[in-house]
Amino acid sequence: MKLPAGTDCGVIANPQEEGANQQLMEFRGAVEIDTQLGQGFLLTNHGDLIAAYFKDMSGSFKGKSALVHMSSVQSDEAGYQQTFRLRSYSEDEFQKSVEICDNEGLMLAEHKKRTSAQIPHLLDETKLKKILTLPGVIAISAFFEGFSVQSLGKADFEHVAALSEDLLRAGVKITRELEIGELDQLILETATNKIIIAPCDDLFLCVFTQNDAQLGLVRVAIKNLQSDLKGGA
Repeated sequence: MKLPAGTDCGVIANPQEEGANQQLMEFRGAVEIDTQLGQGFLLTNHGDLIAAYFKDMSGSFKGKSALVHMSSVQSDEAGYQQTFRLRSYSEDEFQKSVEICDNEGLMLAEHKKRTSAQIPHLLDETKLKKILTLPGVIAISAFFEGFSVQSLGKADFEHVAALSEDLLRAGVKITRELEIGELDQLILETATNKIIIAPCDDLFLCVFTQNDAQLGLVRVAIKNLQSDLKGGA
């Protein structure tokens, strides 16, 4: 088993020291762990542990058991020392690492890949293509719980899905706390681009456009798609 090399970001010689946790919270990639008793690694995404592996004289440990074992050894051994070597990953390298860890059974339970049976029915691709042809539309991603399940156009879809999920949660929280009804469409606009996020049946649609896109046309197309889904329910 070999993870991508990534970019070497140096070594944390004393992970328990103040400031180490903050550094790990800002880091995405593999944390290679070297101790007096064994070696392993963590796959982390900005403080969120994705997968784990550790091997010592007592055996090999995967996923949650690796975390438990590392924690128990650290607390039981006097003078226990460890070093963390950080290897930062690009989006492609990170996704490749997730696939490797999933295949090797190293994923933590909450991050195990969903089977196709757990993913809702996909959206009509013909209708998505019509939206993509609208002036200024760059890409479309249908996502489910932070994972892109359908995509058209050119974009970093895994990144788009993850960030859209964060934006969506914030929007849902605001609408609920203000008691202004269910979220219909969420629009984020900058000087260069626009993003529209909208619920579509059990999925959520994210449309990424240039700033000069005709927002009205895009919103109408999304509303038509939403209406069609409700009508077919």
